[in-house]
Amino acid sequence: MDIGGRLKEARRASGLTLEAVEEKTKIRRKYIKAMEEERFEVLPGPVYAKAFLKNYAKFLELDPNEILEVYNQQFAVEQIQGLNKSAPEKEDEPGFAGRPRYWLYLAAAVVILGLAVSVYYGIMKAMSHQVNQNKELVQPPLSSSEQIQTPEGQLPAVEQDPPAQNYGVDLVLEVKEGKSWIGVQIDGSPAFQGLLYAGQSRSFAAEEEIYVTLGNAGVVEVLYNGENLGLLGGSGEVVNKKFTARLQE
Repeated sequence: MDIGGRLKEARRASGLTLEAVEEKTKIRRKYIKAMEEERFEVLPGPVYAKAFLKNYAKFLELDPNEILEVYNQQFAVEQIQGLNKSAPEKEDEPGFAGRPRYWLYLAAAVVILGLAVSVYYGIMKAMSHQVNQNKELVQPPLSSSEQIQTPEGQLPAVEQDPPAQNYGVDLVLEVKEGKSWIGVQIDGSPAFQGLLYAGQSRSFAAEEEIYVTLGNAGVVEVLYNGENLGLLGGSGEVVNKKFTARLQE
């Protein structure tokens, strides 16, 4: 007699229902019925099938070793082969439903790409802001009434006084604190333009005149032919000043 028939006959001979066996053995009723119908594929796996068969046989006072021997000969190999065949079928299922890890990889890629784009635009914005600041420091706009329209990169041309016998011009510009952009033109030719910081100074000499543009006049002390003129303006004020040679007496 087959396994299922022996189990079912022994249960009925004991006057037990499926519900009663479930309560006493703690084996779920659908598994008990599956063993009696030899539908072992319903059970979780070969290991559970053998354990349930052994316990059920003992409960019905049958020889568990004999039951397991028949199961191993007729069903164990087939059940294991069935499990091995079913595994690749899940991998071949179309779409993403059978591949939850693909969703994780896709989500991770989107997050990483978003972060990279954010960092890139953040760096570009910071660099653009820094470049604009440097431009403002190197060449501040002229905002006073003395603003002069000149071609980019050139100092304003100045009208030259008629030549006269003079002592020339000596000029010293010293930055006392902070910093200031300074442009200097000597006798009509550009001589210097750039930033000077606290403690730095520049000396200039000319035969006729020196034209000076101070981007922050409130921090630049001016010495003209040995005379200390002090500061020519307030902090942040743009001042243009021409220093001419003094005539002989």
